[in-house]
Amino acid sequence: MKSVLHIAPENTAGVHYNVMAMQNRFGMRARLLTLYKIPLEYPEDICLDLPLPKGRLATKWRDYKLTKLRQDLKIKKLDSSKHLPYFKPKNLAERMYLARREKKNQRKFLDAVEKYKFNSFDIIHFDGGICFFGDSRLANKWKSEGKKIINCYFGDDLRTRGIIKEMDKLSDLNLTFEYDHTLRHPNIHFLFFPFDNAIVKYISDEEYNKAAKLRIVHAPTHRFLKGTESIISSLEKVRKNRDVEFILLEKMPRKEVIKLKQTCHIAIDQIGSRGGTGYGINSLETLSMGIPTITELGMGMDSWLPENPFINANESNLTDKLTELIDNREMRLKKRGEGKLWVEKYHSFKSVFDKLSALYKKYNII
Repeated sequence: MKSVLHIAPENTAGVHYNVMAMQNRFGMRARLLTLYKIPLEYPEDICLDLPLPKGRLATKWRDYKLTKLRQDLKIKKLDSSKHLPYFKPKNLAERMYLARREKKNQRKFLDAVEKYKFNSFDIIHFDGGICFFGDSRLANKWKSEGKKIINCYFGDDLRTRGIIKEMDKLSDLNLTFEYDHTLRHPNIHFLFFPFDNAIVKYISDEEYNKAAKLRIVHAPTHRFLKGTESIISSLEKVRKNRDVEFILLEKMPRKEVIKLKQTCHIAIDQIGSRGGTGYGINSLETLSMGIPTITELGMGMDSWLPENPFINANESNLTDKLTELIDNREMRLKKRGEGKLWVEKYHSFKSVFDKLSALYKKYNII
């Protein structure tokens, strides 16, 4: 079996770690190197824990770049759901900052490359499609040595940051776990991200049905992106006529979030198309628990998603959709079973590994 090295800025939502764990489970030797540690309790393999600006100024700069991109798209009348930006520093100050950060951290990075014998790996996944070095020198070196280079894109990689031209040229295979990325990049392959639903407990019918009052859960990582204010507004309207309890889970240890989710009956992931196409790990957890899950699937994903297990809603009809689900016990029970089976069919380690292996073979990676 070939060996696989994943290099990622951070273990976003635990997905990068799951890909590595999936490959190890089925016989490939895989490791994951992350540069920065996220403040959530997802497991790590090798994390350099490099310093990353997270203060008010850094947040304002990231928000400015996002706002500027949206303004440019509007001015140029470009379709924001299909636009593929190319990354380049926004100004001289950002270029100097990136160069200084690279120089400051490269010793620690190169020490890890040597310590863990990363040069011996056959396949290199650049998660995010970005090399540690701004000029992609390490990716170029490994490519020249006959290693296979794979760019794998997550989250906003292709929505706001864009692709690195040099890395795009070096890539033997482009992968994404985001449906809308397939609308942006002309040569990319979609994978359902691997999820091990053994980590969450399916709520038994007895537990689900015994509560006197239905509990509705919403667990946002970012209020704006998840449309939390719209969700709260709809729930306030519902609670005027229905005796339900609203559970808002924020800034809590992940184990506690999982535990509280398992006491709930309906979940709302997101409303509004501000943060991707509609679902992620949050939804896979609730579906696997047997909790009917409401979300807004954007960019055509509501009609594309095979055997769609979600209750699709938007800001204008969320109150009605919630009321219908609260009142219709049979619908809730039907969705419970559908959700768990759907996660197993499309997001299980075996399902994703089989599809990834097929792509590896098609593009002569293995």
